[in-house]
Amino acid sequence: MKQNAFHPCGQLFEQRRQPDRRQRHFKSLLFSLHNGRRINARRQIEAKQGYYTDHYEKWVGFSVIAITILSLLDAFLTLNILERGGIEVNPFMSALLDIDTSVFLAGKFIITAVCLLFALVHINFHVLRVLPMKYMLAGIVVFYVLLIGYELFLLSML
Repeated sequence: MKQNAFHPCGQLFEQRRQPDRRQRHFKSLLFSLHNGRRINARRQIEAKQGYYTDHYEKWVGFSVIAITILSLLDAFLTLNILERGGIEVNPFMSALLDIDTSVFLAGKFIITAVCLLFALVHINFHVLRVLPMKYMLAGIVVFYVLLIGYELFLLSML
């Protein structure tokens, strides 16, 4: 079976008799999400530089879910603290709160989701070529747990 050939004018034209089996479809995307084959780096240099994968360790998925839930809990606790006379110290979140509470909640969720998606895709890379993203993800979970504890402490004081 011939694949591609050049026309006498120099243009590339298709000579396949059957459809290309490598075409991407939604079905192949769903298949790769569930049955992807790329688990580890193929070469040592990839492992050092970072690599993309189809499979994630279970704790990575649990971390993403935990961060999402803790982020939303942080938003609701922040709203409770604000109702009791507290202030929002993050200028960006304060600007969202000035617009509307629903904008604040939606903004916090969207920002968290986009950042988590980026972290998940780059889980086998290093931040600034020093700190593995895996450790960053675990550190964010710890940070949120400490933040929630601090906010609960503030609520008990107000």
